[in-house]
Amino acid sequence: MTRTHAFAAALALLCGFASADITIESSRAKLIINDDATWGSLVDLATNRQCLVVDAKFPIAVITVDGKHHAATAAARDDASLALTFDGTDTQLTYTLDITDDWVRFRLDSVDGSRPTSVDLLQVPIGITKNVGTRLNAGWDDQTVVCLMAASTQTDCRVRGGKPRYLNAAAQDAPGPKLEGSAAALIVCPTPEFKPIARKASHAFGLLTNEDADGRPVKDTDLTRGSYWFLTVGEDDVDEVIEYCNKTGIKQVMMNSGSWCKSVGHYTFHESRYPNGIEGLKTVVGKFHENGVLVGMHTFVSKISKIDEYVSPLPDPRFWTDREMALAADITGAQTEIPTASDLREWAGSPVAKQTRWEGGVAKHQEVIIGDEIVQYESIGPEGEWNTFIHCKRGAWGTTAAAHPAGEAGRHYGVDGCINGYIIDQETDLMDEVADRIAGIFNYCGFDMVYFDGGEDVDRRRFNHYVSNFQSQAVSRFSKRPIIHMGTIMTHLLWHSFARSSTVDTYLNTLNGAVISGAPVEDWPTVKEHIDKSVRYMLSVRADMMPGELGWFGIWPKGKNTDGLQLDEAEYLFCKSLGYDVPVSLQTSIAQMESHPLTPEILNMVARYESLRMANAVPADTGAALQEMGANFIMLNHSDEPTFARVDEVSLVGGDHDVRAFVGPLDGGSVATLWHYARDAQVLLDLDPDDVQLFTFNGDRADLQVEDGKPLILADSTRTALVCPELSVDELRAGLEKATVRPRPTEMIFV
Repeated sequence: MTRTHAFAAALALLCGFASADITIESSRAKLIINDDATWGSLVDLATNRQCLVVDAKFPIAVITVDGKHHAATAAARDDASLALTFDGTDTQLTYTLDITDDWVRFRLDSVDGSRPTSVDLLQVPIGITKNVGTRLNAGWDDQTVVCLMAASTQTDCRVRGGKPRYLNAAAQDAPGPKLEGSAAALIVCPTPEFKPIARKASHAFGLLTNEDADGRPVKDTDLTRGSYWFLTVGEDDVDEVIEYCNKTGIKQVMMNSGSWCKSVGHYTFHESRYPNGIEGLKTVVGKFHENGVLVGMHTFVSKISKIDEYVSPLPDPRFWTDREMALAADITGAQTEIPTASDLREWAGSPVAKQTRWEGGVAKHQEVIIGDEIVQYESIGPEGEWNTFIHCKRGAWGTTAAAHPAGEAGRHYGVDGCINGYIIDQETDLMDEVADRIAGIFNYCGFDMVYFDGGEDVDRRRFNHYVSNFQSQAVSRFSKRPIIHMGTIMTHLLWHSFARSSTVDTYLNTLNGAVISGAPVEDWPTVKEHIDKSVRYMLSVRADMMPGELGWFGIWPKGKNTDGLQLDEAEYLFCKSLGYDVPVSLQTSIAQMESHPLTPEILNMVARYESLRMANAVPADTGAALQEMGANFIMLNHSDEPTFARVDEVSLVGGDHDVRAFVGPLDGGSVATLWHYARDAQVLLDLDPDDVQLFTFNGDRADLQVEDGKPLILADSTRTALVCPELSVDELRAGLEKATVRPRPTEMIFV
């Protein structure tokens, strides 16, 4: 059919519909679409509340044809169908309307006329913006929720725009599923009723779910409240890790992928850490379970290591190809310069490529696959022509160097620089094979939680779809429910399965990034700024009605650019965790903790704060105070109930920066904390001994030593609290600043 004939057919079809403003009403909501395909109204019938920005003249849908956007300009309804036509094109979309008590579903059933490459199926300008869940695709407050929810797995939903902000449901024609069958459901309801409706919708639409035996989504269970360790755990490490769990009260452990996995893809085992292979892993998981500890698998499922059997000795053709070329001439198996008939200027290693940052370093991306051979190259040239791979290493990654004829195609696989692997083409059955393998290990060993890393590296032509798909492929094969499902990226489609979100990289990685980028020292992020960043991310996830966490956070010793994690920094994190009632994830190693002198006291703090949080033992007003960004608080345990004091840093104690102190008001008097992060020292305070009481972090009273009529205090790797009921903050601060600091004599004993 010609485009003219298709347009005539579309007009005839539209004429069969009633041309007038369209009213669609369920038991919960009434929506009006103007006949020019703009929004008229969306009313919550429970409160008669208008939920839209009604004066925006906002088109309900937009399509992209031949690279140009076309807004819907006419809408008509006939029974259970809605037809739209678009400005400047002959395209018509026809939706089926499914009206239930809880939602109105719009399902794209047919596309007539010029075929779009992508469609914004529905876009809703929301007037409720107290909380905007960008991933949930909802605007809500304490009274009402307006959510545009994906009603098929090919639909991508997210909040877009600024003024107005609008809920968007979109689909595209390739790669992956076609436009037809894309669907979105508009939900308007009282806020307390939303989660039950969302659960019902997830089952009705066949989305990935993750619920307990009572039908509660995992995100609404207590499983999400517990903090967790993120560690490398071998068969010989399990007893020591269990000891750390018992010391801190943290009863969840996520095992780093490298703990047991040597090669992602076939998921081969590290013989050194797991000499008994999968049976050893199952035994480790079982031992954790015997001690009341849940166990998580940190893993990669969307990519495959270059050392895996899928790559060597024959590279599998089912990886995602993001670039292609063709040989300009015959080449031998020993040739180190390879001319092509293609423009290579945007390939990795080209000095004129627009892309300047390559994950893991550009060298990991400087490869081309020709037939069954992987070729690594050092550069692209010659200058101005950019059509030759130069200084090539033939037969890389265990493949075989071979001769290739002119015209033979070469391809570049998408590379993940983190594990140094190739990214799976999720439109092939390689995705099924890898998901089967990881699910088999997960199920056999009895894991309780999972973290899918590396989601940021999938095919970006349909990014959210593929991020969702590889996780869904694996989780749908896991036999245990509920599981604690986490991952690099929480998409709209994963909302019904995710347990919690908001992980960020560790502080040391953030700091190293600043150092490598050449940022001046004064611009390097502080530990507390890093924590504040984590808090802000967690709060954004809360807007999606999703539990968050603070982490991944490390415990690290003194290094080139850091004094090591300090007690005030750790307590800042734990106060924010307690204030917001969110778990902390500690990504570290046994070696790092054992090499840091402050680790025992940090773990002591972890245990106390985690116990209080899990017991809901802190009053709401105290929790709210602890949330304040930039504010330092200390916990005092010297009385029947823990109390919190806001404190500020004393920059130098007796002219010494290695002794750390914070001071603030307490019950009409003052309080200070004191420790030495590198060694033991004596601190002779310029104060009256009768004005100072000493307490450990756990609240035990400590005796004062007196020298020349002044209090003499041991500053070591534990946190000492100086409680001074009769001293002002300024007096206590002055006593610390004027103190004398000296090394501790070996014979000195403090009781």
